[in-house]
Amino acid sequence: MKKTLILATTLLMGSLNIQAQSLDDQQKQEVRELVRKTLVENPDILVEAMNELRKREIAAQQNAEKQMLEARQKQLFENPENPIMGNPEASVTIAYFGDYNCGFCKRQDPILKKIVEENPDVKIVIKELPVLGPESREAAEMALATFKLDKDKYLSVNQRLMSRPGRHTSNSIKAALIAEGVDSDKLKVDESVTRQLEENLRLAQELGIRGTPALVFPNEVLRGYTEEGVLKEKIKQRL
Repeated sequence: MKKTLILATTLLMGSLNIQAQSLDDQQKQEVRELVRKTLVENPDILVEAMNELRKREIAAQQNAEKQMLEARQKQLFENPENPIMGNPEASVTIAYFGDYNCGFCKRQDPILKKIVEENPDVKIVIKELPVLGPESREAAEMALATFKLDKDKYLSVNQRLMSRPGRHTSNSIKAALIAEGVDSDKLKVDESVTRQLEENLRLAQELGIRGTPALVFPNEVLRGYTEEGVLKEKIKQRL
């Protein structure tokens, strides 16, 4: 708030200084004194300027986000190396950035599963985003390696990893794979897995996603945990 107030004042003074460039030094000083007096006597002017500046900042952020989304549609929603949840032919697509060690993702995941089960017009593109340490990275690598080896087993592995309370260890990750009938010795974390994780991290940075979960529609980014009712309304608006 303080920074915004200072910036608003600076912009206001700067604008007046530009307009006063044709004045002599005495006239410029008189203008400055008049501005100072006006602001002191009418502080609401600064509040209005601050509010207007904030509106412009928000509009600029939204415009930048819109442009980035338009430029990244294929990477977000049409990458065949990304696993999906739900009907592949659904009309509404959401990209889901999650981490297996994220507590809020463990709450978000069942909501997404329920939504795609209830609504064949929705599909979720899963974007593994391991940002919470080496075990997050290991879990994401094993999940994607499972997808490459046997696509049919990916979702069960994904959901088992996500449903475990607390943080993962290498042992818990291996146990999840064994429980779903996946031989971890046959899994290969190759260049395509690494490339996909790096692309997911880059997309998240470009979209201003600082953590998980995050849900991305073709024209909107929802950062953080999203309540079921809110998400259903967002989907309804797009059907």
